[in-house]
Amino acid sequence: MREPLRSEVIERLCSAMSGKVDGLYIQKLECPDCGQRVMFTSVEGPWRLQCGRHNKCGVSYHVKELFPDLFDTWTERYGRPAVERAQADGKPVDASLAQSATPVADAYLELGRGFDLARVRGWYSQEAYWDDAIQAGTATVRFPLPNGFWERLLDKPQRFGKQKARAVGSFKGLWWAPPGVDLVSKEEIWIVEGIFDALSLLHAGVTAVSTISCNNYPDSALAGLAQACTDAGTDRPRLVWAYDGDKAGAKYSREFAMRSRKDGWPTAAAVIPARRGVKRRDWNDAWQREELGAKDREEYRYHGSLLIARGYREKGDLMYGHSGLRSFWLEFGNRLYWYEMDEAKLQKALEDHGCDEYTEPEPDDLKAITKSAGSCRKIANCAPEALYYMAAPITDEAWYYWAVHFPGDRKSLRNTFTSAQQSSPAEFGKRLMHIAPGAIWEGTAAQLLRLLNDQIDNIKVIDTIDYVGYAKEHDAWLWGDVSVKDGRIYQLNEEDHFAFPRANVKSLSRVPLIEINTDRTDYQTDWAKLIRTAYGPRGLVCLAFWLGALFAEQIRDRYESYPYLELVGEPGSGKTTLLEFLWQLYGRADTEGFCPVTSTLSFRSRTLAQVSNLPVVMIEADREPDASTGHKQTQFNWDEFKPLFNGRGPRGTGMKTVGNETREPPFRGALVISQNAHVNASDAILSRIVQAVFSRDGFSAETERAASALVSMPMEQVSGFALQAATRAKKLLELFGQRLGGYEAEIGALPTIKMNRVARNHAKMAALLDCLGPDGLGLLPLNTVNEAVLEAYAMAEERQQAINADHPIVQEFWEAYDYAQDLGHQKALLNHYGSDRDDLIAINLKHFEAVTAELKLRAPTTAELKRHLKTSKTRPFIDSNRAVCSQLFELRTMRCWVFGASK
Repeated sequence: MREPLRSEVIERLCSAMSGKVDGLYIQKLECPDCGQRVMFTSVEGPWRLQCGRHNKCGVSYHVKELFPDLFDTWTERYGRPAVERAQADGKPVDASLAQSATPVADAYLELGRGFDLARVRGWYSQEAYWDDAIQAGTATVRFPLPNGFWERLLDKPQRFGKQKARAVGSFKGLWWAPPGVDLVSKEEIWIVEGIFDALSLLHAGVTAVSTISCNNYPDSALAGLAQACTDAGTDRPRLVWAYDGDKAGAKYSREFAMRSRKDGWPTAAAVIPARRGVKRRDWNDAWQREELGAKDREEYRYHGSLLIARGYREKGDLMYGHSGLRSFWLEFGNRLYWYEMDEAKLQKALEDHGCDEYTEPEPDDLKAITKSAGSCRKIANCAPEALYYMAAPITDEAWYYWAVHFPGDRKSLRNTFTSAQQSSPAEFGKRLMHIAPGAIWEGTAAQLLRLLNDQIDNIKVIDTIDYVGYAKEHDAWLWGDVSVKDGRIYQLNEEDHFAFPRANVKSLSRVPLIEINTDRTDYQTDWAKLIRTAYGPRGLVCLAFWLGALFAEQIRDRYESYPYLELVGEPGSGKTTLLEFLWQLYGRADTEGFCPVTSTLSFRSRTLAQVSNLPVVMIEADREPDASTGHKQTQFNWDEFKPLFNGRGPRGTGMKTVGNETREPPFRGALVISQNAHVNASDAILSRIVQAVFSRDGFSAETERAASALVSMPMEQVSGFALQAATRAKKLLELFGQRLGGYEAEIGALPTIKMNRVARNHAKMAALLDCLGPDGLGLLPLNTVNEAVLEAYAMAEERQQAINADHPIVQEFWEAYDYAQDLGHQKALLNHYGSDRDDLIAINLKHFEAVTAELKLRAPTTAELKRHLKTSKTRPFIDSNRAVCSQLFELRTMRCWVFGASK
């Protein structure tokens, strides 16, 4: 391994995996799989890391799998400017790189692919590629093809989506062959998919060619080779179809092997078998892991023979000859069969062929013996495959996740089995038929037990979460079929989980449905300016809150809390349109929220626990009075949500166990309230809210056009916002932290601001607005950001004024009191102190109720008054049960609520 890469790898192994350099080895590395400090590697070439627990773990990793960031910036590390800077700084520079005309390509092929440059130099060139869609470029390593070229993108290829390599020109029917290699003289030629696969096999001493794509049958190249063999008077070489072991590779290996046999070619196959819990490997992976020796290739040839077997009986005979087992299950054509060797028939067949315990049968005789003594019958008309084990420790539930494959082109199905459903053939068969229409299990208990032993022994274990969104323990966002971790985007794999470098994670929750478009070329950014045009600066504050919701967990961890957002305004002011568009930024269509008034406590609690780092929107909690029934206006008790501010759960439940276990899921999301009337709640709730008030006053043709443009914008063009934010999480959180303190100090210094919480909440909005600007996501120009920040300041002052004001119930009480007092009639007087005290007011609530009823005044109920009067500010509350000598009832003693007289 070249310097300085070797030094960087060793430093990373010691810091990230707690390794210790001990002589020629780095030891006591923490194994990513078993967690024990038993992994080791070489100091001289720390390419391959091996776990020392060979029986209980034994996993091995290539260093590229653990630290991929060290292997995706080739130009930055090895390009000509980098070499020149290193030379100018007096740092050691590899002489071959300094003198090479293709230093980036050389470094990639040697360090990234493990090739000996002396064997491949001159076969490739170093080129460049530019993508106009994302305005980004990269160096490439290019190999010429008969009608064009094939090249691999080198620098951070994930930026270019799924296109990590590209071929220019038609290669149909052709292959890439290593220059100067005489294929006619070879006894065997391996046909692989990629050029790097062919180069890997060449390094292992195997002649190989590349068809570039697994669906390209090289008929023209084979015809030319056949003619060359005829002209030279030599036999045709054996073709070994050695495509990747994935679904497509297996399909075309079987198809092309059958076709080449018909064309008269000696045919075989080779495939690297999939290993449980190990990422599928190609030939280059095997080369770099030193797994292309003669014994390894013999094993791959055996699995290739199984792949292209022409019948289940032939496959069973091959497996019997390889393993020597007398009975076993096998899969062929996505059906399960049971192979069994009859001992008596086997012994007789051996005797008939003149074999005894000292004499081995000839290969041709062995085929006849196994054919006469072995039997094979179907035990399932499908092929069940155990994928992994997953558990929910909190509820003590666990499942085995199975895939059910079907013959033909029918799509595979995946679902769970419990331990009980795998306990007997009857239960297994019922569950199989339930999850996979038409699937039938016909095997016995012993056959099922053998299948389970083979399938679930040392089965992969998956970490689970029971919500959608950000998993704090893995520092990753999980949204439907896409996730983001450490700035990288991961797709849901074929086994329905996310395979991160050191963990496999899956969400057990199916709601809410998040559908994010990962094609970055579709992502548009002009919608942010449309929000400004349609909704003004307050619309941008709402957008900033929506961005912050993606980091609610991190913000609470570092800064204790994340505020609530309230969208309030008259009907038709655009609240619903704005919310539905903001949801589309997360890939959620046709969504606004739910009404807490009409939902149960259980529904609200489960909904709040469904997501992490995503908003939960409450709508229509202010129900208007029904004139036909006389029902009063319904107000939701927002104090129920007070714990959500700090991420605590709103509700605890007892678990169904024999112990005292309880469960209180935390709140991991961000609360949004949208309604026509202002939230009526205590100061504790009001101070937790950032309120954005909208109206129809500023509507114009321009705002109407902007709102219509937002409505008509496809979700596929805006859902990339979530990916943009999550992949830049580290940068955005750093910027947020840098700006927060300054904004909090400025807002707190405003003369009208009295509560630190109000200043802190609105400072968070201001800091998040900066994250939308040029220093963050670049969605808004600086002047627009500054305008929105000033609006956040104004919103903080408005919030403080709302907190200073009395609760609406209290306001209504004092309005009724003042009206009765202003009538000037003795019977309407409510102050039991009368003229004795100018500084105090004493009111008996029952007397108040009677007077307001007599005057036909609408007034709050006694129950409402008892709940809210203690918060009175305009006339300060003093006592709720004071004995007063009433001036209204001939000096009788009355129990009164007492307030200061100042107004």
